[in-house]
Amino acid sequence: MMTLKEALLIAARPVEGRPYRICLCCGFEPLHLNTFLKAHLQLRLDKIYGEPGRGADISTGLFGDLRGNLQRAMENADTLPLAAVIDWTDLDPRLGLREGYPVGRDLESVILSEASTRLAGLEPLLTGAAGYRQLVIALPSSPLPPWLLGLPEQSSILALELAALVSSFAARCARAGALVAAAPPGVAYDVRAHLSTGFPFAISYADLLAEAIAALLLPNIPKKGLVVDLDDTLWKGVLGDEGPANVQWSLEENARVHGLFQQFIGGLQNQGVLVGIASKNDPQPVADALARPDLLLSSEALFPIDTGWGPKSEAICRIASIWNIDPGAIVFVDDTPLELAEVQLALPHVESHLFPSTDPVKALELMRTLRTRFARENVSDEDRMRSETIRRASEFQRSIGSSDPEGLISGLEGEVSLMFTGRSYDARAFELLNKTNQFNLNGRRWEESEFRRFLAAPSNVVCVCSYTDRFGPLGKIAVALGSLDNGILQLRSWVLSCRAFSRRIEYSMIKGLFSYTNAVAIEFFWQSTPKNRPMRDFLRGLLTQLPEAGSLRLNRGDFEQHCPVLYAACRVG
Repeated sequence: MMTLKEALLIAARPVEGRPYRICLCCGFEPLHLNTFLKAHLQLRLDKIYGEPGRGADISTGLFGDLRGNLQRAMENADTLPLAAVIDWTDLDPRLGLREGYPVGRDLESVILSEASTRLAGLEPLLTGAAGYRQLVIALPSSPLPPWLLGLPEQSSILALELAALVSSFAARCARAGALVAAAPPGVAYDVRAHLSTGFPFAISYADLLAEAIAALLLPNIPKKGLVVDLDDTLWKGVLGDEGPANVQWSLEENARVHGLFQQFIGGLQNQGVLVGIASKNDPQPVADALARPDLLLSSEALFPIDTGWGPKSEAICRIASIWNIDPGAIVFVDDTPLELAEVQLALPHVESHLFPSTDPVKALELMRTLRTRFARENVSDEDRMRSETIRRASEFQRSIGSSDPEGLISGLEGEVSLMFTGRSYDARAFELLNKTNQFNLNGRRWEESEFRRFLAAPSNVVCVCSYTDRFGPLGKIAVALGSLDNGILQLRSWVLSCRAFSRRIEYSMIKGLFSYTNAVAIEFFWQSTPKNRPMRDFLRGLLTQLPEAGSLRLNRGDFEQHCPVLYAACRVG
């Protein structure tokens, strides 16, 4: 919880570089919400984007004019992120406490009609904005006036109908692409502040609401993989003592908490989270237990399954190597404090959690915590196929070590598809820009609003690459962003998923970029990072010199001279 004094100190600090700009649209006086939002945005810029000292610039509108504020924000040619905070008084002033009016006989039906009309006016503004800019909507949280009809113990018909109107409106906005903030806990309304200043929220609620909006605008980088123990974690009991048929996860055996954890892991798997096993057991009993038909998750999606008697930290490193991700992107769950301590000592960047097998309350809290670690806004087809493509990639990498790697590549029956997008937003392309480390031109992270602005410029080029071969489809696995300037394609960002290494896809992309843009040269905006060695090796094979950072030019003729044989078919669209 942040105090107002802390928020003021953070918001007032000296700032450096370009500000993070957003529009905050509401009909009430934004006052402390503005301060808290600025502070939370600046903290997230520090933590997530590694830009300490960068400030947030929040523009607001006129008091009492939510719709007008939205219209004016959208007339701005710059596609700034937009946070729309709706209060009951935006739907009808009579739903607040600041307006004086006679309480007539048909007041409730009049209010309901007015609220419906105003929501109908707001909806096209918000659904239209969601198509081309980041949009966060916070719904009404103040109480309704006390003189409206209804028993104290019963929700009034008007309250229920208003809630249904707002809920349906929010669902349509969410389907259009808006992010709808969940209502923070606690008391929302401060009548004293509302009557005296026009600001309706309690200080603590303003802090929580601002934090929620900031988290939606600048979300945390989700973890990629979950490694779990088996005994007394995925199931109740010790496999080596009780045998595969006797470990339990049912309510009847007082082991329902393990069944809940299995269901939770199954949900993560469906969202594309990698799930692996690190267990001190022999392989065959583990395989027998995971083959049981009453298991509540897909055992096929558990990959890899690392069994043995060595340190769990070593198992996690092997799993990370197979997944081809940094161990810092992994969360580890085990029921034994000693195992957690060993992993923390050897791998301090791996987030580790104790599974409380005897405490259902703490187990549910753990699952909620893990849910936040892996949370993502959208689940793409590539997310859903990730586990299977990792398994296939592992098979492919083993094949690379064969005596004839050139023959293997030539026999892949690969197909590279390069899609040069128009102005439409591609969530998968944006996700790739900010999650791929190894084959990354410069390690730059993009804000969603920046990406949308880049898409809007007609001279910019966005290339999204998909791939498939006899090992199966990998989906969208690469994206390149550039702009044409006098026949030179200036490549500002370029990333390729580690799942697609060793197939010469990067060469196919460069060839396709030359062909599509008719460029005579490509200028790479290069920056060496601790993690992008594969990109460094690729560029070193094409260029005579490779500094740590700088603008690198690759002429078309030089590329054609150094490009190896490309066996994959390439479609450009």
